[in-house]
Amino acid sequence: MKQIKYILLLLMFGLLIDGHAQKTTNVILENSETLSFDKARGESFQVLKGNVRFRQDRVTMFCDSAYFYDEKNSFDAFGHVRVVQPDSFTITCNKMFYDGNVQLLRSRGNVVMDNNKFVLHTENFDYYKGKGYGYYFNGGKIIDPQYVLTSECGYYYPNEKKSSFKNKVKLVNPNVTITSDTMLYNSKNDIVNLVGPSVLYYKDYTVNTKNGWANTKTNAGALYDYSVITSKDGKYVTADTILFNKTEGWAKAYHGLDMQDSTRNIIIRGDYGVFTENPRAGYVTKRPYMIKFAPKEDSLFLHADTLRFLEVDSTERLARAYNNVRFYRKDLQGKCDSLTYNSKDSVMQMFSDPIIWSEENQLTGDQIDVYLDSINPKMIHIKKNAMITSECEGAPEYFNQMSSKESKGYIIDNQIRKIDMIGNALSVYFPDEDGGGHSMVNKAEGSLMSIYLKNKKLEKIVMKPQPKGVLYPLSLIEKEELFLKGFKWQKDVRPVSKEDIFRHTK
Repeated sequence: MKQIKYILLLLMFGLLIDGHAQKTTNVILENSETLSFDKARGESFQVLKGNVRFRQDRVTMFCDSAYFYDEKNSFDAFGHVRVVQPDSFTITCNKMFYDGNVQLLRSRGNVVMDNNKFVLHTENFDYYKGKGYGYYFNGGKIIDPQYVLTSECGYYYPNEKKSSFKNKVKLVNPNVTITSDTMLYNSKNDIVNLVGPSVLYYKDYTVNTKNGWANTKTNAGALYDYSVITSKDGKYVTADTILFNKTEGWAKAYHGLDMQDSTRNIIIRGDYGVFTENPRAGYVTKRPYMIKFAPKEDSLFLHADTLRFLEVDSTERLARAYNNVRFYRKDLQGKCDSLTYNSKDSVMQMFSDPIIWSEENQLTGDQIDVYLDSINPKMIHIKKNAMITSECEGAPEYFNQMSSKESKGYIIDNQIRKIDMIGNALSVYFPDEDGGGHSMVNKAEGSLMSIYLKNKKLEKIVMKPQPKGVLYPLSLIEKEELFLKGFKWQKDVRPVSKEDIFRHTK
């Protein structure tokens, strides 16, 4: 007789009955209430009825009636079929064919397999012991204490301890519901692979993927090929590769990271991101940038070497940008080395040589705070060493300048309408003359200087109390007196488009 590996395993997951190679043994008829012979079909077989019982080694098989092909070491079983392997499994079904030579089992109708760990329900279940695999088809359900799994087809390869489920796969447990085209499971390393269109439904978010894996014990895994994570509160995340560990509460995203928050109209992109669950925080590097969407082409585009985020609570979120910070908005541009934003008070703080450009005006100081409503800037506060500079129209060699200890600029309809220069206010101003040109310069100082703008141009300057001012002919004043202390015109570093925020990115 042909030597084969003796494995009595009935297609279930993790069930390996006996791995020793041995000779094929005979199927033994142990009981039948009646026995007769039938040659009407051109072959000799015994017709058995009433409490029929077969045995092959440690496996016992029961049925109401059977056709026993003694010479072929096989039989067909009918009615209340039951297969028992002590301490391993029980199978019940309506009918079954069993070939003892090749250990082929085909069970049909109301098939139930119970291995004391889980229960399989199906209508069609075949196991090819000699070939080392088995499968169910036309639908099956596995009930486990931890989950319920259904699919049209299920396969198991006991030698490799691998199983696969195909077509309309659905797994449900208390934490997640998974639907998939194909699910693969390796019991050696507890790895589940999802292949083809798959969706994971969690309490607060869903995952759409065509290629991913997870370890069922460690809760670590990966998502590939721009899988999409969508939360119920309007957040969306995708990347070429996302690694995660739910037990440890972290995730890492590589290449093409795209995060969107529809409730706050924000998009964050980059090529590398790290995120943690406790605290709810993260950072993005490798060409990161943020888009704050607004109507009428007023969206804000911001880039830095690193973008960091922290969710303090349900109402407060902190954002920080570090190194080479540049942002562009149609009516407002900026540059600094570090920036913070707090959603609670909607204040954007700029540090380390901050600059803001608004229309023709350049605003500088030691620190600049920009106060926003949900979308637009409302006030710009320069806290120390404030300076406002603009080119004279038609005379690029001359610059209108105003400086003070601090400054506040008020924005209406996305335009600066008034600027207050507070404390030791100084100005150098070149008045426009009829017919164009400039021949005079006004130098003034006072405690408070208020600058009014209209239609994006200087309308008037009001200084109080008791301002001091002198109007000089340009021909009678030294050139160095035309510039206030700290003057620096930085038009060449001003972002001129949303693409230009990356100008100095390495």
